[in-house]
Amino acid sequence: MEPAPYQIPTDGSCGKLIAAAGWHAWRPAHLHLKFSAPGHQLITTQLYFKGGSHVADDIASAVKPELILDPGPAADGNGREVTYDFVLDRA
Repeated sequence: MEPAPYQIPTDGSCGKLIAAAGWHAWRPAHLHLKFSAPGHQLITTQLYFKGGSHVADDIASAVKPELILDPGPAADGNGREVTYDFVLDRA
């Protein structure tokens, strides 16, 4: 199953802002991640998928090149996989 983009709410004041600005309301598919370790600062981030819809025009402007994943074939031949290194700052 491929990850799918989603639309943020378009009602209320958020919807009025989106309409007035002429923006679309779509976020690209992404993973939310949190990492922590004793003596280190918590990191909260999102990772996106290369070639995904709205990676280039995320309404939240949160996509950065270093956060884009490019999964390749899994070592066991089943599905796809990717690795990513996270570095936590000391507290």
